Amino acid sequence: MPDRSLIFAAIAIAFGLPGLVTAVHMSVLAIGSLLYRERLPADPVPAVRFLVVVPAHNEELVLERTLQAIRRSLRPRDQLLVVDDRSSDRTGQIAAAFGAMVLRREPCEEPGRAAARQAALARSTSLDWDAMVMIDADSVVAPGFFDVCERMLATGAVALQARSEAAIGRRLVDQAALASFAIQGVVMPRGRDHLHMLVRLRGTGMILRREIIERFSFRAPASEDLVYSLDLCQAGIRVRHVESARLRSQNAGSWKTATQQKLRYEAGRIAAAREFARPLVSSGGVAGLEAAWFLLSPPFATAVALLAVALGFAALAGHLWLVMILAAALAALFVVLLLGIVQARLHPRVLLALTIAPAYLIWKVVVQIRAAIIVRSGRREFGATERHRG
Repeated sequence: MPDRSLIFAAIAIAFGLPGLVTAVHMSVLAIGSLLYRERLPADPVPAVRFLVVVPAHNEELVLERTLQAIRRSLRPRDQLLVVDDRSSDRTGQIAAAFGAMVLRREPCEEPGRAAARQAALARSTSLDWDAMVMIDADSVVAPGFFDVCERMLATGAVALQARSEAAIGRRLVDQAALASFAIQGVVMPRGRDHLHMLVRLRGTGMILRREIIERFSFRAPASEDLVYSLDLCQAGIRVRHVESARLRSQNAGSWKTATQQKLRYEAGRIAAAREFARPLVSSGGVAGLEAAWFLLSPPFATAVALLAVALGFAALAGHLWLVMILAAALAALFVVLLLGIVQARLHPRVLLALTIAPAYLIWKVVVQIRAAIIVRSGRREFGATERHRG
């Protein structure tokens, strides 16, 4: 009969290895984020005509605030297009009241965020513009957003991602979102930009030159922005992070809505891993290898849960060296989180989110499992995110 300590050690390694992969990955990006410096050319720079696209499905509760912020930063040479995507509320009327061009998609048309974005691309062919900016209907851009993007495009970049963060709030779900976005919207893109890796497009706050828009399409039913990013990566096109162009997006109104959002994202990530992982590895480039590493490794919270379980089994096995390795990996992920909080300049109360960490980790693991089942079932439509007044 096998020694019990060996069995526990084997279980610890099985659970801990995926988490260790994520810890190493995040640590590399965190180091890169510390070295990141934004370098923008001084004014004047060549003028860029932006076409700002806002896909909106039943967004009357949040759209007005989004359009107000856009209008404050929009220049006379820019244009605003709102895709009234099969809405049954006042979305179209609100957009028209702000003087936006309104593209109406009827309820009988193909559902999904990718289809709405593609409709905007089709409409844009008859308009005069140089670069497209996509802003989600619940996102608020900071003043000077378009001026900063124009300056970054003057460096020769053809694809940009603005600094995307969660809205400030006092609920625990708000604090959890802020902590998550501090890693995903600040640490990871800063690190990737410095290390010349793939800065992932996030849907909201992505800026694409016209030649890119005319070459690629939004085609995935879930995480269409991630798939678009990977298409660019395979084509050798670098996406740049723009630190000074910032926007914040509304948090989920409930854990039910947060689950819906995470399911969509994780299902898209798993599907993308199945399609892109092998080609990205075969590409041999640093950006492609890092992108495959990201797709194949578990997300941050899942990695923490795996390492915590592995640490428990390692302690039962009595293998000090294994305990030390797993504890170091957990500590590294905690440092990454702290770096995110510092770099995002968040209030220390964000650490209150750690009080629900055990429940949060269980929730994320369950979401991950459900997402894998969804991908296996072939489900394509995830429905619209439920909105609440901010």
